[in-house]
Amino acid sequence: MEKLWLENGGERFQVFHFRNDNDACIVMAHGFGAVKEALLPYADVFKEKFDVLLFDYRHFGKSDGEPRQLISIRKQLEDWERAVNYTKERYEKVVLWGSSFSGGHVLVVASKTEIDAVISQVPFVDGIACVKAAGIKNATLLTLAGVVDLIASMFGKEYRLPIVSSPNQLAFMNTSDSLKYLDMIPENVKWENSTPARIALTLPRYRPVKFVEEISCPVLYVVAEKDAITPAYAAYEAAKRTKKAKVFSIDCGHFDVYIDYFEECIKAEMDFLAGSL
Repeated sequence: MEKLWLENGGERFQVFHFRNDNDACIVMAHGFGAVKEALLPYADVFKEKFDVLLFDYRHFGKSDGEPRQLISIRKQLEDWERAVNYTKERYEKVVLWGSSFSGGHVLVVASKTEIDAVISQVPFVDGIACVKAAGIKNATLLTLAGVVDLIASMFGKEYRLPIVSSPNQLAFMNTSDSLKYLDMIPENVKWENSTPARIALTLPRYRPVKFVEEISCPVLYVVAEKDAITPAYAAYEAAKRTKKAKVFSIDCGHFDVYIDYFEECIKAEMDFLAGSL
């Protein structure tokens, strides 16, 4: 594995490049508020047959950017574009892999550039659907926190919220299975369970489903039927609008695909790639 740095806007972001001289490379990035090391179990499987480019967004991990763990949709999409362009200059075939929040990002990116295949796992495809899933009370409190943080940022300060929590605490993800998220973060990786709250103001307006009709390559949607964070019905709607969509559904919750049902999901993804490239 080679550690690289790519740059956007004068800020660097860190890349793990697994190279085995294949002609196809899978570009991967983490979901909402995580770090690339959380995806190493996927990279370890993919690298057996493909090269892999796994990166942290700016503001995360060892990448540049202040405040730390700021979730910016615009900057994350810019980092995806930079990573994809880097990969396309070096490989004949490029695959995008995203999960949860990045599962939406890969759809947006694939709608704007030529890609060979996309895997979108338990994807954030419709901010409105996700807000509804969170419930009116949580959505309102998150919005208010976002306003507080936005005002604080004008004075060089910030207001942060947990990324995940149990259901009785306000957080961006506080479903009954949300604390499984913490099991995905390696203990030796510097990470905090918090993010500036201002991202709450942009989530409802982020709707990758609006871009999927422009995707020309095959897309695999991995759908968790009991997903209380990125609802299954929204993923099905995105798949219906996608020209070359395949769906792998599994009867579990959002975080189960990373842990309890990892083997089933990664097998479906490898089978999809074998038939698509």
